[in-house]
Amino acid sequence: MGTSTLNNKTSLKSSSNLGVKIYRSISEVNEGEWDAIVGEDRIFCTYRYLKALERSGMNEGKCYYVVVYDGSKIVAHASVYSISTELDVFAQGAIKKIIGIVRRKWKNFFVLRSLECGPPIALGRVVSFKDGADRAETLGLLCQGMESIAKELGIKFLLFRDFYDDETQICGLLKERGYEKIHNLPKAEIRVRWKSFDEYLNSMRSNYRCKIVKSMDKCAKANVSIRALKNPLENSRDLKRLYDNVSHQAKEIKREQVSEIFFQDIDKYLGEEAVILAASKDEKLIGFMLALFNGKELISALLGLDYDYNREYYVYFNLFYRTIELAVEKGMGKIDMGITTLDPKKDMGSDIVALNMYMKHSNPLLNKIIPTLFDMITPPDTTGPRNVFKEK
Repeated sequence: MGTSTLNNKTSLKSSSNLGVKIYRSISEVNEGEWDAIVGEDRIFCTYRYLKALERSGMNEGKCYYVVVYDGSKIVAHASVYSISTELDVFAQGAIKKIIGIVRRKWKNFFVLRSLECGPPIALGRVVSFKDGADRAETLGLLCQGMESIAKELGIKFLLFRDFYDDETQICGLLKERGYEKIHNLPKAEIRVRWKSFDEYLNSMRSNYRCKIVKSMDKCAKANVSIRALKNPLENSRDLKRLYDNVSHQAKEIKREQVSEIFFQDIDKYLGEEAVILAASKDEKLIGFMLALFNGKELISALLGLDYDYNREYYVYFNLFYRTIELAVEKGMGKIDMGITTLDPKKDMGSDIVALNMYMKHSNPLLNKIIPTLFDMITPPDTTGPRNVFKEK
């Protein structure tokens, strides 16, 4: 297939009327046709969200769009992304030290370069199917498209993210194609069942409620305000600085960086589907939460902090409290609280939801070894649930 996959668009054909094309920019695909098969409550799959990511410079030769056509009609599509991950991010003790020593000589030791089907800075899988499409055949073509990209990039690992335990059909199809199931870090999720934030607080057991009230009072007494940011364009430099603070300190998982342009384009491309909750003290921006309205779900997508202020005023916790309050105000049914730092999110009333991934190595022998190793070093949630709310 030469190098055309990396430079423009490439066509692959199946034995039926279906064919797959690979694009380097989402702008090469018709927006209406792309969004027509996305379905509801899947903002990360939408043309506008992917456009905002691409304009931010996130792709930089890393993003591809695999589209399956039936004639001239789109019947399936996915965005894929090449990324390098340090596998020892979860390692501890002697193993961590040994890997660090070896990496001084071989900097790419225990670094996984993979091609992922999934958004680069968010949870969720991005495979979309038109209603009535033959999922086995269309998924097969999507896999062929991904594998052709991986081959030209010299990438051995392919990864499909993120699946819930009950998504059995597509998971079964991936297993048939040689993909091995591994677990991702679980995510925190709150089911909204209150009509006001006060009702949410009053439904809690006293020790959990007091912890939240104390944290909120700390912010209030220091005149730290948390409000929707009306001018992200003017504050994009500070938003990036605060996001970079969190990204650089992340221990459990590191994702890709975003540029100032991403924050500038939030309003342009997502409009009322996005809100930046900004924490300010004395007119200085000291933290933010980017929340996305995904149908009846509110997603805490990106977080930024000034750690000097965070230590004193609990900005991190208060941004999540304000996110919960916003979800209740807007009548949302669910809040996606994200992965990592699960303990404090449990204290807020979150349930923990398992997420699965499907990995494949191009070498059949290593395909039995590497996914198992990856699964072993990805820590499960071991702290157990919280009894946060009063019994009804």
